[in-house]
Amino acid sequence: MKKAIGIIGGVGPYAGLDLNKKIFDNMKTNGTDQDYLDVYLVSQSSDIADRSTYLKTKEGANPAEGLFRAALKLNEMGAAVIAIPCNTAHSVIIFDRVKELMRLAGCKAKLLNIVEETHKFLEDHHRDVKKIGLLGTLGTYDTKLYEDYFKKMGKFELVNPNDEGKNSVHTAIYNLDFGVKAFSSPVKKEAKELFEQEIESFINNDVQSVILGCTEIPLAFANESSYKKASLIDPTNILARALIQYSDEKYLKCI
Repeated sequence: MKKAIGIIGGVGPYAGLDLNKKIFDNMKTNGTDQDYLDVYLVSQSSDIADRSTYLKTKEGANPAEGLFRAALKLNEMGAAVIAIPCNTAHSVIIFDRVKELMRLAGCKAKLLNIVEETHKFLEDHHRDVKKIGLLGTLGTYDTKLYEDYFKKMGKFELVNPNDEGKNSVHTAIYNLDFGVKAFSSPVKKEAKELFEQEIESFINNDVQSVILGCTEIPLAFANESSYKKASLIDPTNILARALIQYSDEKYLKCI
């Protein structure tokens, strides 16, 4: 029996839309509207504090509070499985609090973890890759979100940019004049060039694949599965496939 899918959007807004689109892109149907899996998207950006800012300052409300309120709405709507298309929101101090609040409220919906799903995808489809680069926010780097999990699993060597590179990637995401959060559709050339610059650095360091570890970054590489010699790993697309598989795996297209 197919189960409804829930998306906690607004983090950022276009990342939620991108996940919704990729769910449909990866869905196999009989060609009718009625055969599509039900997908609910709750996008309430004003209720969810910036994740990187909170992780840096630990001031103000934990973004988990707003994320939970969105999850509660989705649960009440009937979503059986929920995802947050924001990598930084999966930092332990935020993600674990969302899970705890959902448990206390009696939410029955399952909350997927974008980092765990990405690692699982790499094991299944990129098992020969040894060295993987990570593009993300400063919040993702500072909390060692991917680094700690990948180290625990022991399969891949994860490589971060140097400090200058980390700041460059963060700028490409957050800059108000050209960053992908401010300009998601279309993405500005300046932002994409900063991402490409760091991928070049990874390639020069023998990195074979690069995780686009902020859900706005794939917006800059739409329909691109590689950049020069490096394959591009899109956690948003991976999350979309995991949501379909949990809902009803017969709807999942083959890769």
